[in-house]
Formats: sequence, structure tokens, C-alpha cells
Amino acid sequence: MTHPALCRIFVVFVTLSVGAAARADDDTAPSRRRTPVVEVFEHARDAVVNISTTRIVRMRSRSPLDDIFDFGRPGYRQQRVQSIGSGIVVHESGYIVTNAHVVSQASDVQVTFADETRLPADVLAVDSQHDLAVIKVAADHPLPHLKLGSSDDILIGETVVAIGNPLGLEHTVTAGIVSALNRQLDFGNDVIYTGLIQTDASINPGNSGGPL
Repeated sequence: MTHPALCRIFVVFVTLSVGAAARADDDTAPSRRRTPVVEVFEHARDAVVNISTTRIVRMRSRSPLDDIFDFGRPGYRQQRVQSIGSGIVVHESGYIVTNAHVVSQASDVQVTFADETRLPADVLAVDSQHDLAVIKVAADHPLPHLKLGSSDDILIGETVVAIGNPLGLEHTVTAGIVSALNRQLDFGNDVIYTGLIQTDASINPGNSGGPL
């Protein structure tokens, strides 16, 4: 996107310390290419997962004859709707943070990891007011995970990296800066998001729920 985005994807903050990309004591070409963005991605990628959901929606059945005849009450039908998003593993036992809108009202939630492992997930908690959800998979081994950081010390102008896993097998990575802090969006119907972080890092389709 060409304009700064207000991040409510729900981006979670990853505490990560990386060295300078071009270190003074190592002037080799691979070292110069290994930027902090590359190091952040390589450190975080295995903990960023794809989330696919299926939900049943009730839709009005409409026929061209409805415009000619009055059949009384409209008919309805149920339809399965699939959607995708991303998430981040925050505990080795399988706890994953994502957006509420990614898993809300889903009848089936599947998580795909970087190694192509696919596991069903249970939705443990949904906070629609903050667009935040926690889901859980039953893993038979400790999962790659990242520690949640704090947004209290974010600096306007500092570099940020957004990572998503919209396809389940490949990640997407974008980079930008923090454009502003404490932004607010009012969507009406008492839906107001406050404390937003504005960034010019593009948020690719399917990145909802991924980390910043």
C-alpha cells in the first residue's frame, strides 16, 4: 500500500536483538547482504504460522423470480466460507496469538507450520474489542516460539518488519518504519480501536494476525 497503514492486524511485538548488517570486522559479501531485516526474518519465520478457518454463514437465497413475484418471506441457505490469516506461536506447548477476526465464529480452525505440519486448533479466547484471539494446537514436541515484547518503548521512525504466512508454505516479509503512535480509528457501532501504531510497512493479504 502507498499510504501508512494503521496496524491492527493484530501485530504482536517480538523482542529481538540483532547485530549490525555490515560488521566492521567482516567485509565479505554475504555479511553485507545479511541485513537486520534478514536476521529478524530468519529468527522469527518458524514461529509464524498460517491459520485457515471454515465458518457457516446464513445467506439469503435469491432468485430472478423474486423481482417479479412476491413469495412472502425470503428463503435462506447455509454456506461454508473459508478464510486465511496468520498467527505467531508464543509458547512451545502450542499457544498461538492471532486476530479475533481471523478465527471469530469459525467452526473449524487449522494451523499450518513452516515445516508443512498441519494441526487442528481450539479457540481459547476471543477479544473482539481489541481484535485479539488465542488459539491452541496439541503438539507432540516443543514448537518454535517467540517472546512477546512491549510496545512502551517504540520509537517513531525506527525500523519494523511485518511477517505473515498467508499460504501455509511460504512467508511474506515487508519492512518500513513506525510512522506514528497512539492513533485511533472509529468504525461506528461502538467499535473504536485506540493506541494504534501507524507504519508504512505494507500488510499483504493474509497477514492478519502476524507479528510486527
